[in-house]
Amino acid sequence: MDFNPVDSPVKYVKGVGPTREKYLNLLGIYTIRDLLFYPPRKYIDSSLIKSIAQAKKGEEVTIIGEVVDAFVKRTRRMKIGTVVVYDGTGTISAKWFNQDWVVKYFKKGETVSMSGKISIFGFEKQIISPEYEKLEREDYQFIHTGRIVPVYRINKFLTQRSFRRYMKNAIERYVDGVEEYLRDGERDRLNLIGLREALKKLHFPEKKEDVDIAVKRLAFDELFFVELFLRLQKIDAQRKKGIAFNTSSYLAEKLLHSLPFKLTDEQLRVIDEIKGDMAKPLPMQRLLQGDVGSGKTIVALIASLICIENGYNVGFMVPTEVLAFQHHRVISGFLKDIGVGVYLISGGMKNSDKERILETISRKPSIVVGTHALIQEGMRIPKMGLAIIDEQHRFGVLQRKKLITQGESPDVLFLTATPIPRTLALAVYGDLDVSTIRKLPPGRIPPKTRWVNEKKREKVYQFVRDKISDGELAYIVLPVIEENPGSELKAVKTIYKELKNTYFKDIPIEMLYGGMKSEEKDRIMNEFREGRIKALVCTTVIEVGVDVPDANIMVIENAERFGLSQLHQLRGRIGRGGKKSYCILITPENITEDAGKRLRAMEEYTDGFKLSEVDLKIRGPGEFFGTRQHGFSDFVFFDIFRDSYLIEPVKRFVDEVVSKKDFERFIKGMDRISKRGDLIEVG
Repeated sequence: MDFNPVDSPVKYVKGVGPTREKYLNLLGIYTIRDLLFYPPRKYIDSSLIKSIAQAKKGEEVTIIGEVVDAFVKRTRRMKIGTVVVYDGTGTISAKWFNQDWVVKYFKKGETVSMSGKISIFGFEKQIISPEYEKLEREDYQFIHTGRIVPVYRINKFLTQRSFRRYMKNAIERYVDGVEEYLRDGERDRLNLIGLREALKKLHFPEKKEDVDIAVKRLAFDELFFVELFLRLQKIDAQRKKGIAFNTSSYLAEKLLHSLPFKLTDEQLRVIDEIKGDMAKPLPMQRLLQGDVGSGKTIVALIASLICIENGYNVGFMVPTEVLAFQHHRVISGFLKDIGVGVYLISGGMKNSDKERILETISRKPSIVVGTHALIQEGMRIPKMGLAIIDEQHRFGVLQRKKLITQGESPDVLFLTATPIPRTLALAVYGDLDVSTIRKLPPGRIPPKTRWVNEKKREKVYQFVRDKISDGELAYIVLPVIEENPGSELKAVKTIYKELKNTYFKDIPIEMLYGGMKSEEKDRIMNEFREGRIKALVCTTVIEVGVDVPDANIMVIENAERFGLSQLHQLRGRIGRGGKKSYCILITPENITEDAGKRLRAMEEYTDGFKLSEVDLKIRGPGEFFGTRQHGFSDFVFFDIFRDSYLIEPVKRFVDEVVSKKDFERFIKGMDRISKRGDLIEVG
């Protein structure tokens, strides 16, 4: 196989060398190809820039100027980080609520760009929580000569100016070595530009439209390689001999008769679909999507008992340890009179304990619940007939493949409580058959949701206190702050301390966050479940699957920082015991228009499928300029919401390639996509 210089180490790009190579490696850039395909985070477009004097109330603008002051103003309720910028025509104040780190980040004399909506308070022009960028003199000159300047995600060892210089050198010397896998006629038919041209326009656009057509080509490629990869996986799976299970199950009937409720018609329909798959001598590959609390676990247990009665083990993989402990407890509770073993394997367990469990289940078929620990080196569930992967969107294609290749050819059932519209489901889960449960079981009262601003915070916590004294339990959820990941822990600890010293002075409360030891998390969740702890101040570690029947109150601080799907997932943690429940969303007064739409949708709708449609409308086809990429974390260019129009043409092209068996020219592209890691993890 001929070696392509594009795959050489990045140190060979003019100006990089061994030292700067290490800094680029920290960004995931190891080869020249990695550099060429590294996307700008955003662009500064001269057509959107206004002087401070020209900027009018309500306008979305970009201001460029010099930092003349930075300070923190403290009020009774909050701290306001303020940065004052002057551009020769006037001053404007950029303000962040409870974000005092900004005054250390911005230094007097620095040139910055600030983008956001202009508001006026008294005689002062303001931008609340703007998008910002530190600029160098060269950037400033480029922008004012009509250039569109790309801005990249870099680290403290690099500057935008040096990074753009490396990119320019890489484009000039190496871009012609990037392989074009589409033929001329195919590109014309698909209305796509050439790959090399796309890379040039991505990094050095002359006009805004250049970026749009470049991203279209790169997004098409990404989706195409993933879809072809999934299609070939499905064809491969259908060639394998699976287990033809006998689906008449005494154990499953015993479980159904022991339940204190009847299954819904939708649950019974989905069970029939799963039984139909399990009876065939082909490996099942089915996704079950259902709203929060729709009863997917019971359906999965019926499938598990069929598998066990046929003499095979079940592997049940979940994304977090909190959820693994809970699933172990819940499943053990359901099966306590059925005579089926349920075992838990977690990352912190001793190897000897894991080996003991594996020895036990090799003699008597059981259910093994675990996190990524189930796919660690040396871990193999003997005679596994069914793999269940809960919250499938948290695992990528390659991760799930590690579990499902452990047995001969086990049946696989993927579960997700993140419903997305069917056309998008077909793109993301192209290798799976899809079953859906839309309705909640009878008796579930949807939580009442209320959105309030910070001024009502005192009333909110007084309400929570009153409810706790009535015997209810409460979650107080803090966001994971993207811009400053290190502050997640600090935020939880700060709020915990504040609440413990004020509103909850005489009430037992605790913290819960991802970095805690497994035993500590398990202890806290058990004490919370038993009511010895009355309130949990936590991160989104409780987002998925946590089930505490007496938890009927949830307060989400800085709710504007969460996506709609995540807010709905969090809300699904309350009201699970059939009582009235309350979800209160607290935000600052000034939030973006889209955040307001999300929060109003949360007040109006409780159906996750409806919310997924609303989310799609809010995000719209998307603008690439000035917006953060949404969607799937392992897609770099393809955005499931912005680029959904590409799904059909990609699928048609995949059909064409598969029918002609014209795979050879795409092997390298698929290989590179699959090596990137998890693949299609829904964010």
